[in-house]
Amino acid sequence: MALAGLDIGTSGCKFTILDEESNVLGKDYCAYEAKREGGFHELDCNDIWAAVKQVIRNATAQCPEETVEAFAVTTLGETVALLDKEDKVLGGGILYTDSRGQEECLELVRRMGGERRLTEITGTVPRAMYTLCKLMWVKKHSDMVEKADKILLMEDFATYMLTGNRLVAYSSAMRTLGLDVHTMTWSDEVMAAAGVDPGKFSTPVPAGTIVGKVKPELAKELGLSPDTVVCTGGHDQCCCALGAGVVEDHVCMEGTGTTQNSTFFSSERLPMDFMIKNYFSFVPDALPDAQLYFWGIGAGGAMLQWFRDNLGRMEKEVAKEQGKDVYQMLDAMVKEEPTGLLITPYFADTGAMEGPGQRASFWGMSLETKPIDIYKALMEGLAFEIRQFFELLESAGIDIRHVHASGGGAKSRVWLQIKADVTGRKFQALKNSETGTVACVMLSSVALGKHKDLKEAAKNYVKLGHVYEPDPRRHAIYDGLYEKYKRISGVVDTIMK
Repeated sequence: MALAGLDIGTSGCKFTILDEESNVLGKDYCAYEAKREGGFHELDCNDIWAAVKQVIRNATAQCPEETVEAFAVTTLGETVALLDKEDKVLGGGILYTDSRGQEECLELVRRMGGERRLTEITGTVPRAMYTLCKLMWVKKHSDMVEKADKILLMEDFATYMLTGNRLVAYSSAMRTLGLDVHTMTWSDEVMAAAGVDPGKFSTPVPAGTIVGKVKPELAKELGLSPDTVVCTGGHDQCCCALGAGVVEDHVCMEGTGTTQNSTFFSSERLPMDFMIKNYFSFVPDALPDAQLYFWGIGAGGAMLQWFRDNLGRMEKEVAKEQGKDVYQMLDAMVKEEPTGLLITPYFADTGAMEGPGQRASFWGMSLETKPIDIYKALMEGLAFEIRQFFELLESAGIDIRHVHASGGGAKSRVWLQIKADVTGRKFQALKNSETGTVACVMLSSVALGKHKDLKEAAKNYVKLGHVYEPDPRRHAIYDGLYEKYKRISGVVDTIMK
């Protein structure tokens, strides 16, 4: 018997099957690409569903003797699929980095009487990245929203297609900007202001709720048992935090995937003014009587993808010819010393209320600067942003004592050491960097009664790994660079507007 996790991300999805000791029995990954042009960033929802079926089928084929009892689903946030009554995709797929929705966000705030009222209801500071702002834009330019019979986030899109039932985890629902965090139901007030029918959304439920069994004919196609149970998982950052062991105060998950997110656990609510000023999102945790807060910027690993595709083309081709990982090849070329370069890593719009304006900037380059220096400086720039985040928490009296690293960026020893050196904090890797999958297995295990609660499940499934200690000499050098970085980062978006 085994449990599994389905993780649907921005650049691909994966399905991983684990035994009770967290050993991988089968896994598969399928990449897909977003179309990015003219500020429009979209995924094809049909491509996502095809990829979901492919990874499940391929992973189960690797362990045909095992029965997958249950799996939960974790996904990227904000993006929705618009389905008609026959479950055909009408449209959707708009990503949070898409430039659409800026004016609509301001319009929604005006209709709600200000951002404070909207934040009080939803626990979320309004930004153009959220689903309702995108749907308001779509309503202005097409009739797809009116024609849609169902509006599904990627989590319930997958679970609905698998089971025929419509439930969605609270943490996913909150990414719409339409969930009332006091009742954990769709807010009629917010939905009316946005002009969207809340009845088209799935019913919000806690993470780890059983949605149903996989449809018999689909189970046969995918190599699953007709008794395989599908559970809600939630927004990927929340699941990653859970799978990284963020189940108590003073612990932060630093996750570098396509985007950069830092998530911390709190048993108490943060002050509303602090949340609004610093764009902190509140999310009800999978654990009762607790919540998560997270902060992030639009580009994390996406910056290195940009480097790979534009400045690292030769290394990319060599790695492909030799069957190697291009990032591991680039990491091996990085020198230990700080580069002295300063890069503000604002490669993707954050969807802030004041409109797009943040842009990446490069400082300190000369004729001696080499591409590999830029590669490392990109990692340093993100580390400077993480340091600012920690200092912001300290200013609010929030004490972070343990940092657990997750996401694709956690596979890079070089990047983790840079983060430790820049911040002056210890960073601890996880033995299983696929924290989203681990969280899905934990949620499924509790749903089936194999563990009494998530804290007990964490003791079984969360395995901490190597600790990266800051180097005192390099940290001293980075201290000086950081002071310069703060002056630069504070003016870049103002200059570029």
